[in-house]
Amino acid sequence: MAIFKRKNLIHLIAITAMALLATGCSDDHGLAPIRSGISGTINYIGEWPPNTAEVRIVAATNFPPNDINDLIIGDILAIGGESTEYTFYLNPGDYYLGLVWREQNAAWGIQSIFGLHLVEGNPFSPALVTIPDASTIVQNKNIDADFSKARRGSSSSISGMVHFVGDWPEQIEGLMVIASTEFPPTTLLDFSFSSFLPGYVDSTDYFISAAPDTYRAVGVVMKLVNQPWALENIVGILLKENSFQPQEVIVPTEDSHIEDIDFTVYFREK
Repeated sequence: MAIFKRKNLIHLIAITAMALLATGCSDDHGLAPIRSGISGTINYIGEWPPNTAEVRIVAATNFPPNDINDLIIGDILAIGGESTEYTFYLNPGDYYLGLVWREQNAAWGIQSIFGLHLVEGNPFSPALVTIPDASTIVQNKNIDADFSKARRGSSSSISGMVHFVGDWPEQIEGLMVIASTEFPPTTLLDFSFSSFLPGYVDSTDYFISAAPDTYRAVGVVMKLVNQPWALENIVGILLKENSFQPQEVIVPTEDSHIEDIDFTVYFREK
């Protein structure tokens, strides 16, 4: 009797195992590969730095990204050459595209962005790319990457407060404080940005991750509702005392924190 029970038990276990195996084969418990994304050409401007460790394409769902953790970082691209083709696999959604550079023996930083996909004909406005569904590769989204703008990631920064006087314009979605290494600027890559700040306030604190450099102008740019970022929406600039000349801000080292850079934006009365 004991032998009979043991044989039946072994038979039952075998049947159960086969059933589980069959179920496991028929059900897909894995993650399907992403088949949607963005493709295009990256055009490099200038010479490749000899200390280049990596170059990667990145995507952000908001602009500006607050830090490197806000970026979706793609695969490593081949080092060298004047241009390269890319395909960046992403889930359906809206994205801003950029290129980041990393120096050998250094970390990534938000300052490491040295290329952006821009609105055609507007070097100051990042272009939003929409992936409509899970089977579409959006093509011909090209990026110009300027090695003269490639910076080592650092913890350095500029911070302060902006005060607003007068009546706010209508249709303001928000604002950023920007610091430019060139004045007048020639491209969005001349700027370092604060996070996206609220409008219709009396004052606001700001913080900019700013690599070591001389920033020849610090100002406020506003984002209009349903409009792209535009240079003509700069509404205030930090000025020298008793002057209409921009005040330079120098960030000397990778761990410098330049604080209390305060200024006031005056709106015209309605």
